[in-house]
Amino acid sequence: MKRIKISIITASFNAVQTIGGTIESVLSQKHDNLEYIVIDGGSSDGTMDVVDRYKNQLSHVLSEPDRGIYDAFNKGLHLATGDIIGILNADDFYAPWALETVASAYRNNPDADVLYGKVVSLDEEQKKWFVYPLGNPENLVCCMSLSHPAIFVTRKAYEQYGLFDDSFKCSGDWDFLLRLYLAGASFCPVNDVLTAFRTSGMSSRLFQAQLTENRKILQTYFEPTNAFKKIIKMHMKHWGRIFLKKTRTYSIYATYRDRNIYPLEMSGNDNNLPDGMWVSIRLQSFQR
Repeated sequence: MKRIKISIITASFNAVQTIGGTIESVLSQKHDNLEYIVIDGGSSDGTMDVVDRYKNQLSHVLSEPDRGIYDAFNKGLHLATGDIIGILNADDFYAPWALETVASAYRNNPDADVLYGKVVSLDEEQKKWFVYPLGNPENLVCCMSLSHPAIFVTRKAYEQYGLFDDSFKCSGDWDFLLRLYLAGASFCPVNDVLTAFRTSGMSSRLFQAQLTENRKILQTYFEPTNAFKKIIKMHMKHWGRIFLKKTRTYSIYATYRDRNIYPLEMSGNDNNLPDGMWVSIRLQSFQR
C-alpha cells in the first residue's frame, strides 16, 4: 500500500497567541508521512520565537515580507513535495484524526483533485462551537461554498491548474477553487470534521474587502449579465445582514437559519477547549 505523503503549509503574520496551538495540532497527527512548512510574513510580535521552538520538527521555515497571504501560500506550494497539500492558517487547527482521514479518502479516490471536509466554527470568547453540513462544490459558481481550512488539493492539480492569484487579499481561495471547478477538476467529499476555524480569523474581519474582491471574481468568470445578477444577489444578502444587525434581530434569523436553511449538524458549549470539543464532536458523530 502506497504511503501517501501529505504536505501542510501554515502561513503566519503576527500570530504569537495562536500559532503554537496550530503547529501542535499538525505535529500531533498520527499520519507518519508528513511534510510541514511554515511561511511567515516577517512577524514582529514574537511569532518566530514560538516557531523556533519547533524548528527541528519542521521541514521548511521561511520568514520574510510578502505581498499577502496568497503570496505566502504560493511560497509554501513551491516547496511542497507531498501527494496532497493542506493549507492551515496560524489561527486554525486540525482535528486529531484529520490527516489519517484525508489520507484514507485519497487512497480510496486516487483520481480526486480536491478533497473537502467540514470545519467546526469556534467562538472562543463564548466557548461555543458549531458544525454545519458539508459544502457543495456546485455552489462555487455563486459563493465560497467550501471551507478552505478543511480542503486538501493534490500536487498534480496545482501543477495542472496553477497556484493562487496573489493580487487578492481575502477571496483568493474562492477564486482558486472556482477556477478548478469550472475547468472540470474532480472534487471528493470527506464527510468528517477536519479543522477548527476561529471566527476571529482574517476573512471574518475583512467582509467589506471580500465584497469588492468577490465582484471581481464574478466579473472575471461569468458573462456580464450573469455576473450582474450574481453581484446583486450577493449585495442583497449583505444589506439584509446589516439590516438584521441594526434592528437587533440577527439572532432570531440565525436561529431560524440553523433550524431550517442550513441546519446545524452539531453544536456545543465546552469550557475545556479544544479537547472537550473534539470529544463532544466524536460522541455526537457516533450518535447521528
